[in-house]
Amino acid sequence: MPAERPYLSVVATARNDDHGANLLRRIQIFVNALAGQARRYDLPMELVLVDWNPPPEKPPLAEVLRWPDPGPCRFRVLTVPPEWHRRYRHHQALPLYQMIAKNAGIRRAEGEFILATNIDILLSSELMEFIAARRLEHGRMYRIDRHDVDADVPAAASLEEQLAYCRTHRIRLNAREGTFALTADGLRRLGPIDVVTPGQGIFFGRGWYPPEQHFGQIFRWAGEDAEIGILPSPQTRILQLETEGGPATGFAPFPLRLLDAQGSMVHETHVERRASLRVRVEPYMDTVRLGIRSGGEALINGRLLSFRVFRCDWLADSSPESAPLTAGPAPFRPVSRFREVAVGGARFLWNLPRRKGPIRVGLPFYTRPAVRIDSDSGSGPSVTFGGESASVALPATPPANLHTNACGDFTLAHRSHWMELRGYPEFDLFSMNIDSVFCYMAHYGGAKEYLLRDPMRIYHIEHASGSGWSPEGEALLYQRLAAKGIPWIDSQKVFDWAADMERLKTTMIFNRENWGLSEFDTPEVNPSSATEPRP
Repeated sequence: MPAERPYLSVVATARNDDHGANLLRRIQIFVNALAGQARRYDLPMELVLVDWNPPPEKPPLAEVLRWPDPGPCRFRVLTVPPEWHRRYRHHQALPLYQMIAKNAGIRRAEGEFILATNIDILLSSELMEFIAARRLEHGRMYRIDRHDVDADVPAAASLEEQLAYCRTHRIRLNAREGTFALTADGLRRLGPIDVVTPGQGIFFGRGWYPPEQHFGQIFRWAGEDAEIGILPSPQTRILQLETEGGPATGFAPFPLRLLDAQGSMVHETHVERRASLRVRVEPYMDTVRLGIRSGGEALINGRLLSFRVFRCDWLADSSPESAPLTAGPAPFRPVSRFREVAVGGARFLWNLPRRKGPIRVGLPFYTRPAVRIDSDSGSGPSVTFGGESASVALPATPPANLHTNACGDFTLAHRSHWMELRGYPEFDLFSMNIDSVFCYMAHYGGAKEYLLRDPMRIYHIEHASGSGWSPEGEALLYQRLAAKGIPWIDSQKVFDWAADMERLKTTMIFNRENWGLSEFDTPEVNPSSATEPRP
């Protein structure tokens, strides 16, 4: 056991039930990689693995896994026995309460910083080097993009070979703006219908949301800072975009900036209403980076929509422009616009009888119900949602634009923040979106989000469809949960709570003081040592 207090505690949970297929193989890769990185960077750390509700017919995780040389890493396996699991309402249909299990590990973690993650995650060398340099800070909640990789990560290979496999076998990216399929080169694939024609060597990178359409009109929203990847050419070319401002710019004229790789402004132009934008692309240039001044407000669902692009292509007359970035009025296209509306209307009517649930018609904006605070109740102040009252309604304030996509695989913060917030909300539900709730809790509780940028990455080993969330398995997952009668929190509820935190300028605490099963003496074993299990 390392004598030094762990700088980092890595907390994860599982049970020996082959969830997602090849579970033990994925856990073994995860454990071996952590130990290897701890040795490589001489980082005092611990893995706190919570074995929740172990199946009685199979050996526990501490016995079935092969525990490598820990080096400066300590292994701790905590067991939550079946009798504790049976206290929960959905114990028969839901064999593992992921967030409550992680809380049990977080509550007992001893590291200065705590990373909540999952058992099929590999941390890149660049990320581990950053952590090992002890550059983590109190007052931050660290988030990162998740890169999904093929399931055939070589289990017997060295750590470096495994990471090399992950770098070259990426299939999907989970970023702040959404989930994107990747090309063989690791670029975000264009949508089936997009604002650019395939084959032009133009790709939309960081800062761009997936393509959308409204009554046949195709567009992409961009955040404050958006990158366009391009295949380099030895010639100077002109990239042309048709654009207009969005909610974050008040749909008003706005200054648009051309930025360099470090984020410094190269040139600025003024966009008036719908405009035709021209960007000079120098020889061998591979990225165009556009941005606005910060300060825009996100929507009620947390998305920050600064401007949108309707078309993007190379200008046929590619003679160099005098300025790197220019804007002029967009051409009026009544025929093409009529065609877009007609196609969109036909598509809407075709899908109408096939659609289940409500269909929104009209502007894609959401109006939040009024919130009032009553103080005349005998039990003290209370908050009431919806309905009109004589009291003054609080302003409808959108929440912060946080990166909550795949946040259950990587949420890192100082130990004090986890303890003050009392961990994840311990709802008797499926774990979907509970991790997102914690991200907003942390952000409004003093641990502001800090996004770790590429090449720092986490790699997620692909699991069977439907065992967890994925774009392909989403419908199957929800069908399985509905068939078993297992409820979950939908994303709108998360945004509602986040908007309340923003409006009231404070966080929410959902758990009691006994969170993380603190009233129980959790059996624990160090499987890499010869010591006996301790109660």
